[in-house]
Amino acid sequence: MRCTDCGYEVPDELLICPKCGQSLDQTQPMKRRKGRRAASVDETMPILVSQIEEEAAKDATPPLTIWQRLRIVLVALLIFLCLMTISSGVGVYLGARDGEATRIAQEVSMVDQHYRLGLEHMTAAQDQYRLGATQQALNEVEMAIAEFDFVLRLEPDHTQAAEMMREAETFLVILSATPTPTLDPNADLEVELYAQAQAAYTVRDWEEVIDILSQLRAFAPQYETASVEEMLFQSLYNHGMNLLGGDRLEEGLFYMSQAEELRSLDQEALLEVELARRYLAALGYWAVNWEECIQRLEDLYTLAPNYKDVFTRVYQAHVEYGDLWAGRGEMCPAAAQYARAVELTSDPELTQQRDAAAAVCAVATPTPIPPITGTIGITGTVIVPGFNVGRLAYPAYNAQAGMYDIYALTAGGQLTRVTGGADQPSWQWGTDRLIYRDRLAGGISTLQPGGQPLLLRADSGAAWPTLSPDGGRYAYAARDANGFWQIYIAPTNGASEPVLHAAGWEPTWGPAGLLAWTACDDEGVCGIFVDNPDDAEAPRRLTGSINDSGIHWAPSGNLMAYMADHTGTWNIYLLDVSGGVQVVTSGTTLNGLPAWAPDGSSIAFLSYRDEGWGIYLMQPNGENQHKVIELGAEMPGWDNQRLSWSP
Repeated sequence: MRCTDCGYEVPDELLICPKCGQSLDQTQPMKRRKGRRAASVDETMPILVSQIEEEAAKDATPPLTIWQRLRIVLVALLIFLCLMTISSGVGVYLGARDGEATRIAQEVSMVDQHYRLGLEHMTAAQDQYRLGATQQALNEVEMAIAEFDFVLRLEPDHTQAAEMMREAETFLVILSATPTPTLDPNADLEVELYAQAQAAYTVRDWEEVIDILSQLRAFAPQYETASVEEMLFQSLYNHGMNLLGGDRLEEGLFYMSQAEELRSLDQEALLEVELARRYLAALGYWAVNWEECIQRLEDLYTLAPNYKDVFTRVYQAHVEYGDLWAGRGEMCPAAAQYARAVELTSDPELTQQRDAAAAVCAVATPTPIPPITGTIGITGTVIVPGFNVGRLAYPAYNAQAGMYDIYALTAGGQLTRVTGGADQPSWQWGTDRLIYRDRLAGGISTLQPGGQPLLLRADSGAAWPTLSPDGGRYAYAARDANGFWQIYIAPTNGASEPVLHAAGWEPTWGPAGLLAWTACDDEGVCGIFVDNPDDAEAPRRLTGSINDSGIHWAPSGNLMAYMADHTGTWNIYLLDVSGGVQVVTSGTTLNGLPAWAPDGSSIAFLSYRDEGWGIYLMQPNGENQHKVIELGAEMPGWDNQRLSWSP
């Protein structure tokens, strides 16, 4: 029989399969199922356990060695450590960032909190002082000082805390020297007045302090003399300056005069007082004497172009005066006044009035016209140490008009506004004839001896005009059709058209007849070129930089001063026509636009120092530099300007 479990052929006498141990008496004969395939010999052959283990051993992966297992563990550990490091770094960064933001927010909050506490203590101190509780006020001030000091330690640039600190310290000094005030009706009146004045001084009620201390000085002139005088002067000074800064000029002058009786005023106060006096004096002639009014306004405008509404006043005065002449039928003086006004502000309607008046004037029969009053002047006298020869023409930027005006300073200290809406002045050698770029007319104009302007060329692109030594010709620079700068020469009488001389810009004619300018040659090499326009020789290049510019001839005709930025900062150099360069200024201070004195003793130049522009003088070797003219904070396009010094 066959074993039903393993298929082994078991002898009939056996009841248990010797192969698998299956009991045979529980089995039944196997029945063939329909449709089932008969098992093959291989399928019905018994499989030994040893065979199964052998096959499994063939398919199994060899066991890992201890070093392989250790390497897996180390790699896993390394990956884990890297992940932990990255996670920790990110956590530290985020924590530090959040911590820094929190710290800054806390610090800002702390600054604000302690500043408010300081203000509260100051308010409490003032309240206590008004009630006569000096000691309580003293305690409050000391706490306020501590709060403001804490704020400044956290934020040194806290301007409000610094200002309150100064105020608190001043109040502390006052309280420390204050006799305890009392409301006792038997107390001395001077003690009460003094205490009231100190209280008003603390809150900056300058007018109240002045009133109280005036009473105190009248009642008890010897009481706390030094302290009373100090508080009175400071109150008069501060109140007067506040009034001068506004529109109450008469009152401001009164208080400043009272302060000056106690002690000398500083330069800032003296300047404010002088400007206010000039302004009021000029307005005193408004619509009463136009010429006197205009002269005084022009003087003030020359000294302080941005003072209050002086610019508008000057303009309006010229227009009003022109209208007055036109109303009388006198178009020539009317045209002159309109022309002055147009120089200040280019107004199309006023320009038409000027042109119409000038047209009538041109065909009118000249008749003697008595002036309404004196002559028009636009001068002011200033003291300029070291300026003792010739006249210096220079541009000054008019921020209100948005363009430059030309001024002239003479050796006698006379400062004159030559013309408005103009720049790049250049004197003819040895004369008072001035040529300049006319921004209002759009071209090149010359100022004839006597002050009459003449438009030489109507070309808004023309720049850097310069007159020949004999005055018969002028050179200038203008861009050609391709946008390149070219030097042209033209007769001043307009007899012929300008002639192209050479490529370049910033021409300047020397006293010996040589013409110098800055340019680049055909090979792209740039520098200063010199040429005699009256011979056939080619120009000579003397330097090697495109920024060698701002040329000005020495009176001898063989030296030039110029500016360059070889070191990264503009400085001044001397150049010999025969060759050789000498450094005059050096360092990081901006220096440029040199101009020789007519006697060769010094050089004027433009410089930017202490956050402001000015004109300085120095010896030709660069020594003894000192400022002579203050030009203000703005000089747009300064490197395209020019100074000119003539006998």
